[in-house]
Amino acid sequence: MIRAILLLVCCQAALSFDSSSFSKQAQVPGQNQNQNQNQNSPQQQAASRASANIAAMVRNRTNSWTAGAPRQPLSSYRVGVNMEELESKRLKPGILILKEDIDLPEQFDARDKWPQCSSLREVRNQGCCGSCWAISAAEAFTDRWCIHSPEHTTFSFGSFDLISCCHSCGDGCQGGVLGPAWDYWVQKGVSSGGPYNSKQGCHSYPFDTCHSPDEDDDAPKCSRKCQSSYSVQDVSKDRRFGRVAYSVVADEHRIMEEIFVNGPVQAAFQVYLDFKTYKSGVYRHVTGPLEGGHAIKILGWGVENGTKYWLCSNSWGEDWGDHGFFKIVRGENHLGIESDVHAGLPHYRKHKEMFEYDY
Repeated sequence: MIRAILLLVCCQAALSFDSSSFSKQAQVPGQNQNQNQNQNSPQQQAASRASANIAAMVRNRTNSWTAGAPRQPLSSYRVGVNMEELESKRLKPGILILKEDIDLPEQFDARDKWPQCSSLREVRNQGCCGSCWAISAAEAFTDRWCIHSPEHTTFSFGSFDLISCCHSCGDGCQGGVLGPAWDYWVQKGVSSGGPYNSKQGCHSYPFDTCHSPDEDDDAPKCSRKCQSSYSVQDVSKDRRFGRVAYSVVADEHRIMEEIFVNGPVQAAFQVYLDFKTYKSGVYRHVTGPLEGGHAIKILGWGVENGTKYWLCSNSWGEDWGDHGFFKIVRGENHLGIESDVHAGLPHYRKHKEMFEYDY
């Protein structure tokens, strides 16, 4: 087994954005995808025309990825990272010091290394809420809790606490940032959750799939009680904590090491309109206006037709992209994908009745 020591570096580097702009079947337990959506609505027709135009431009300019018409209007796929606050709220970088050398493989998928952790194959749906920063953080918490527990014990972290209770994280459905979400996990803890209307966990996700470009969800009020269907009512008794949280240096090899040893990481990048039409291949920005900042989870890497890529999961449901997953150019800090990467480790000592863990 590879043993590693994580050091937190007190200096905080200023990292710049690059302004240039496989898939295994996702599992979404209880997710309502609304299969009866009216495909002939004016919004859907407009989305189809826009997607067709983008797809034609993509075909003419690159063969690395394929675009197509998504199920929902393009504007219903929400972003939600306050990019201007990323650097000022970035956590101190952690440096992974390995006690033995490792040879990183050319291809890596966390789903293959840790098959016991079903959360690695799940894709969540943020709906009409700009909560990508909270959802991708909660996904990474969940993955790492399973990966680092002695018997790969599962605990599905929800995004409710981050959206509704973490005031330092941002403004709920109006957007947030990555660093404070990880710090909140360490300082306050995060409760369990499940998909929309699933009645799973302390709080089910409060929003359904987004169907209208004019629809905007508002974050619910912070609650100290779990939903009545859950076995625990006091939120404080359900919360689980992180032991340490940190940013990962904006270096391709460092990010790969972090994922290989500790599991998926959270990252943010600049989303342009063409990304919303992604279907397959290795995404590189081709056309369309800037939509805003977006947070996702990186769970692996590889090379496709000579192009290096990061393997990522999105939070727009399994009907988007490649069953909810996508690949994006690796090693170029494309659209800032390597500039703001965050990670952390779970804290089992706060739950000794459940776990014993040797740090």
